[in-house]
Amino acid sequence: MSGYLKEINKKEALKYLGYRGGEVEDKILRDIDQCSEIIIKNALPKVIYRVFDIESDLSFSGTNFSPKGNDIAEMLKDCGRAIIMAATIGGEIDGIIRRREVDDMYLALMLDSCASCAIENVCDNFQNELEERLFNENLYLTDRFSPGYGDMPFEQQREICEILNTSKTIGVSLNESGIMIPRKSVTAIMGIAQKPQKKRFRGCEYCSMFENCDFRKGGITCGKC
Repeated sequence: MSGYLKEINKKEALKYLGYRGGEVEDKILRDIDQCSEIIIKNALPKVIYRVFDIESDLSFSGTNFSPKGNDIAEMLKDCGRAIIMAATIGGEIDGIIRRREVDDMYLALMLDSCASCAIENVCDNFQNELEERLFNENLYLTDRFSPGYGDMPFEQQREICEILNTSKTIGVSLNESGIMIPRKSVTAIMGIAQKPQKKRFRGCEYCSMFENCDFRKGGITCGKC
């Protein structure tokens, strides 16, 4: 299905660029606006998802998949069903960034930061739309939880892509290291419960990048926490 890219958050783009607060040059802000326009114009956002019943052993019905880790088990403890999703903003963005890396690394970095914000916006828009739909049925979503976050193994990303057949459905594949291609793509799991869910997994300590995160070393967050 088509996804929706509504905006690129300028403050989030600045965080990806390494800004730690303080005054930002007007030129930087103009460049972010310019790069945001390029990303929005060339992005082809797509989202694929499937809904599964959760079995007593935390496996998803009709599959051999069972999310590993205590953190996601805690998140899903009130849930009878779960959603597996994947999203991308398309391969054209990767090409645009690569071409700029040849002759203008500054612009390439700007584009890369805006593209990172763009895929998060696509995921947020999908989740918000889904939450509204489920709320009308007296059902509630948990947070999004991606492989590599908390103690869920990054390697389970491959299982998710296989279940969703992402290479055919939205054009997302994995390289030998498990990195998604196009790079600005995301996989995630959300639970569906019959009562409101506390948004519990928001914090740097749950992130697999905790030890090496430049944002945390600078005293701020990446915006996902």
